[in-house]
Amino acid sequence: MTTQSRWFRDEESFGITNETGDVIGRNLYRDVEPANGTKKRVFPGIFVHPDYRGAGLAGELTKHSLDQTILEGYRIVPICPYVAKWVREHDNGAYLQYRDEPSAEHFHDD
Repeated sequence: MTTQSRWFRDEESFGITNETGDVIGRNLYRDVEPANGTKKRVFPGIFVHPDYRGAGLAGELTKHSLDQTILEGYRIVPICPYVAKWVREHDNGAYLQYRDEPSAEHFHDD
């Protein structure tokens, strides 16, 4: 299924809509700043509408999200298994230098 990508961002996700404006994918995030002052962006999950799966949209959305995160000076904390795997396997591991391991501070306690 062909789509014209339209990126958007809100306070909890990077996303993409189809040509009619329907949301077809989201990469959720949450920003945290530990006591040491390092800005970190936690990625807990990515979702792609079933009608758009299998066309590489999750990968495009992940790359877009991570590139923006790095440009904004954040470290990447992938909790989502898909995002963690993507970071390891793409661009010859170039994203690994920006990756931090998830720890207790990266999970909600509420």
